Amino acid sequence: MSTDLESHIIAYYVQGAATTLDITGRFYPHGELVMIITDKIQVATRKFGRKVGAASRGAAAAFVDTMIAAGAWSTTTNDFGGTMHQFQGDAYKKALAEMTAQDPLITANGSDAALWEASFAGLIN
Repeated sequence: MSTDLESHIIAYYVQGAATTLDITGRFYPHGELVMIITDKIQVATRKFGRKVGAASRGAAAAFVDTMIAAGAWSTTTNDFGGTMHQFQGDAYKKALAEMTAQDPLITANGSDAALWEASFAGLIN
């Protein structure tokens, strides 16, 4: 379960920077996907300060898990018992559209920078 701050981070990422995500078609372990998405979230949210940056890893893990469950990354088990995931562009876009339509934070704030700043300020101050 995500914290309120992590939920805000995910919503902000989904309505903005996540829309341009495109990852090469090779297979990645879960931990590497989380590191990739953490970096992208930290870049997208750096204007909100260090507390938001510190919560980015948890938000990234929740985002990756949600997207794997939605089929945005296919899952396979390799010969050594490890689980690997491969980006699925069309499924990712569909899952992202569903997240956007269903998330009340995105519905409330949209892409309005001032609303997002106020929303984050209420959580970190």
